[in-house]
Amino acid sequence: MAKVSVSVTLAAPAARVWDFIGGFHTLAEWSSSIKSSLPEQGGRVRRLKTTDGAVIAERLLHFSEAERSYSYTIISGPIPVSNYYSTLRVLGGADAADCTAEWSGQFDAVEGVEDAMVGVFQHLYESAFLDLKRIMGI
Repeated sequence: MAKVSVSVTLAAPAARVWDFIGGFHTLAEWSSSIKSSLPEQGGRVRRLKTTDGAVIAERLLHFSEAERSYSYTIISGPIPVSNYYSTLRVLGGADAADCTAEWSGQFDAVEGVEDAMVGVFQHLYESAFLDLKRIMGI
């Protein structure tokens, strides 16, 4: 099983960052790789359309406002992985001026493409956090 984890320190309180990225359907608002996110099945599924036209459906598995985190899995799409499980979370104290955002994923890749898929997800997570910093001005 391949694993990817990216974290970034952000110059903003955790509550502010979570308010911006904590909605399961907000990814298109802060990641330039995602063109749209359409909610389905009462909001438990999001159908993402990437900027290159791919469509990926993801199911929300766990959401915690108190822990500022959510976890999800890919249920369909053109990515050659299975058993994908990912968590996005924001860590930081209530009175802290900065926080840490973490995005991690694990998956089984089709034979021969594991290194490439690790690179794809690492780039996605890193570029999304760069977009977040730019959009939030932090």
